[in-house]
Amino acid sequence: MFYRQSWTLALCTSITLSFTLSVLWKRQSPKSQTKAAPVASNGVRPDPIFPCWSMAQKSSHMPIAPVLDAEQCWELGQNLKTGPVPERLVKRWILRQLKLMQNCSWTHNASALDQYRAQLGLCCNASARLLLTQENTPLGSELVYDGQPTKKLKVQEDLWKILPQGSPFQGPLYEYCAVVGNGGILRNSSCGPEIDRAQFVIRFNLPPMGFLEDVGTKSSIITLNPSVLQSRFSGLNHHRRPFAEAVGAYGASLLLIPAFSFPGHKERAFQVLYTLEDFGSPARTRFMNPDYLGALDGHWRRHGFRTRRLSSGFMLTRWCVAGSPDAWVPSWPLSWLEPLFQGCPPAPSPACVPRGAVPPTGTSTGIP
Repeated sequence: MFYRQSWTLALCTSITLSFTLSVLWKRQSPKSQTKAAPVASNGVRPDPIFPCWSMAQKSSHMPIAPVLDAEQCWELGQNLKTGPVPERLVKRWILRQLKLMQNCSWTHNASALDQYRAQLGLCCNASARLLLTQENTPLGSELVYDGQPTKKLKVQEDLWKILPQGSPFQGPLYEYCAVVGNGGILRNSSCGPEIDRAQFVIRFNLPPMGFLEDVGTKSSIITLNPSVLQSRFSGLNHHRRPFAEAVGAYGASLLLIPAFSFPGHKERAFQVLYTLEDFGSPARTRFMNPDYLGALDGHWRRHGFRTRRLSSGFMLTRWCVAGSPDAWVPSWPLSWLEPLFQGCPPAPSPACVPRGAVPPTGTSTGIP
């Protein structure tokens, strides 16, 4: 059942791929197409500006796809939106569609991106609402669990007093933000130095940091789903030092927890907060605002994107796009797909996409 649902998710994402990209990017029209860049023997355009992208492409074991011109790319987008799909979904078919999309040329559409940011600002205002603070969560107010809206929690002093006074994200925008998936797709990509050049780096669910040349060393935000805390650290009900040491690998980063998405997560989140304080960790625990998460979910549902729950990668990628002129997701479009292949043949080799290529979906599958 999980396998079938995973492929259904992959198909839906592939079909909506072109639509969402059209909001952020515009294809080069056939009439305005410039002379194509030289093509290597493996059918890939060399990219001197983004060497890690070129290296990843050369080592890829994805199905071979030809380099497409502007007209062919336009037809591909139309087919993904309205064309037929195989009756029996196969991994190779979906990977080929992604490979074809990678071989299309894109030009930055600044006006569309500004409009997209404005829409996110009107619906969600991530700079002020992403985290719970004393300013946006008054003492005595009620929190509505975004994953279970029928349940509410009254904000009492034990919670309110540990919240920061205001949001740390209401200052100037970060010029360059990188969102790094943790599915292993960046292995052998050599993207680490470029990731570390970002002013702000987002990672998910305490990923391994032993591949510095590929994933970098810098961390600004680390997410932590309560399910990961339970599966990897026994919910902090036994020895807590291994957890504190694992978080220590990310330095003085913000540890973001969706503590109020479902009832019962609050207690685990408090355990994280007190554990890191007891062990003197430089990391700072912050709670994601269920009001913001619910607003973001409602925004995408109104645009036709319906899923049981938005992934952490989806949420934070949208925040990065809204708050940074230069948002980069180095492992898109493959990192979101790799978790679907767990228990199946090996996932595709790395694909470090160039800066500026903002994905239509998140970078991790996410678990409530």
